[in-house]
Amino acid sequence: MITEPEFDGGSSGLPVPEALESPEGPQGPQGYGRSPYGRRPWRWALGGALLASVPWAGAWWAATPQDPSPPLRYALPQSLCDSAKLPGLARLAERIAWDSTPRQWEHPGVDRAMCMLRTTPPESAEGPERWLAYEVQVSMELHKRTDPAAEFGADPGAVGWVGLGRPDLRSVPGLGERALISETEYESGWRLAVLDGGTVFTMDVSVWSGGDGEPSPDEPAPEEPPKPDSDAVQAAMIDDMHGLMKALHR
Repeated sequence: MITEPEFDGGSSGLPVPEALESPEGPQGPQGYGRSPYGRRPWRWALGGALLASVPWAGAWWAATPQDPSPPLRYALPQSLCDSAKLPGLARLAERIAWDSTPRQWEHPGVDRAMCMLRTTPPESAEGPERWLAYEVQVSMELHKRTDPAAEFGADPGAVGWVGLGRPDLRSVPGLGERALISETEYESGWRLAVLDGGTVFTMDVSVWSGGDGEPSPDEPAPEEPPKPDSDAVQAAMIDDMHGLMKALHR
């Protein structure tokens, strides 16, 4: 009759580790829980668990949808002209009020708002008169799906479209995440662009000599106004952009 080894007291035929066969047992000189391979069993289990978790974590990260949309820290106003007071540029233009024209466009990918500001002509005076006319265009774009950082600064816009823009752009510290300012070759136009998260602010300023009326042949020509100070214009643009971004911050 064939009997089971465990009932007959015989060996099962499977190798038994020396630590279990030793009379001293696991508390013997080989140390507590010493395996026949010289490593503790819990280290083998921990290493296997870590190796098994790496592919699972990678698969979980790949399967989890990542949101590529940039952060939006500003709100699109109903009228950008109401928010763009631009007190610094208004002082340079010697006008308290602006002629303003607001525009707004909404799109699933990008929302835009724009405002065109012009200095009002002076009150009629006796004889012809010349003055500096300022025109400012302020715009903001809210990029809701893609980050505009990769293309920021690539478009020279109103300053460089006729080839008069200087190729070098000057960085403006402390204004958004990135800010660039440039001017035309003949110092009659400037552009300030600011990137902050998914929002891009742009301010274009143009200045020219305006006039009212034509002198008669026996009258001297009116005196031309002095050219605008480029440093003063740029400083006013930066200050006014600070105020605009603060007003529209969420």
